[in-house]
Amino acid sequence: GHEGAGLESVPLCAVFSDVRHACAGLEGANVTFADARGVWVLADKPLLADLLYNLVVNAVRASRPGGPVQVGFEVQNSAVVLFVRDEGRGIPPHELGRITEPFYMVDKSRARAQNGSGLGLALCQRIAAAHGSTLEFESEVGKGTTVRLALQKGEAP
Repeated sequence: GHEGAGLESVPLCAVFSDVRHACAGLEGANVTFADARGVWVLADKPLLADLLYNLVVNAVRASRPGGPVQVGFEVQNSAVVLFVRDEGRGIPPHELGRITEPFYMVDKSRARAQNGSGLGLALCQRIAAAHGSTLEFESEVGKGTTVRLALQKGEAP
């Protein structure tokens, strides 16, 4: 059954592969992807890849050059929870509630120097909503940030 417009069962490893290719152009990026073979999610593949790529871009920008960024997932019953984790500067608690507002940037001067912030988290949150989900942020200043996105598990053909 199709829950949302444009959502279909896609292999998570194919999504990760698209994101990995997109990350090839990111300077100073040290991004690792969990092995997602055999895992299927209900998703709009290009949109989900865009979303993950933008989360990775944000994670890389928050980290020192070469700082580790991990893209992974946890299977929980009928859901697959994707996450992007960094060990970067973290987000202050008072800003966590605002970072998905349109055009909100944690560090405006730095973001401008790096030509804005890709899609921005407001659009990422909209893509999450199209998947019937929401972005969840967990962050500790000086320790890093984890962004999670729960998706419906897809059916392997």
